[in-house]
Amino acid sequence: MKNIVLILALALVSCNNSNSQDSEKEDDGLTTFYFIRHAEKQQGADPDLTVYGEQRATEWVNYFFLKDVDHVISSDTKRTRATAAPLAKAKKLDVETYDVSTVTGKSLLEQYRGKTVVLYGHSNTINKYANDLQKDTNYPELDDADFDHFFIVKIDENGNTNAVKESMDFDID
Repeated sequence: MKNIVLILALALVSCNNSNSQDSEKEDDGLTTFYFIRHAEKQQGADPDLTVYGEQRATEWVNYFFLKDVDHVISSDTKRTRATAAPLAKAKKLDVETYDVSTVTGKSLLEQYRGKTVVLYGHSNTINKYANDLQKDTNYPELDDADFDHFFIVKIDENGNTNAVKESMDFDID
């Protein structure tokens, strides 16, 4: 009788351990991209952020406070780097830059598979990355005045994707 109880107890512990290991493997295979437009900008060829833009950039830190972030990447413009900088600093990460003219959703996935990435881009690029990863054209370019919408794309280890367009209405003074 004692042997049967011992065998059942060992079997139960073994099942619990294998389930937790499987769920860890599932988490490791998930890739998450947050595609965010730079914050409000001043006028000019390569402008800085406005005061509102600086506030919005800081608000992204609050949004990501309880989220794991592996990489913060930005196009190589003042406005996107300035929008990315507060989050990178809060997460103790460097802001990595990418070339808007060459990057695609596929190249991003190849480089960052299994990671959580926050990418700061432009109204006419972030939708393209989301569409590319979804292999469709669901999301049009953002309006020039739209700084509230962003895209979240999740890709599992089998290549299945889930994308959503979200809105973040920050309380900016």
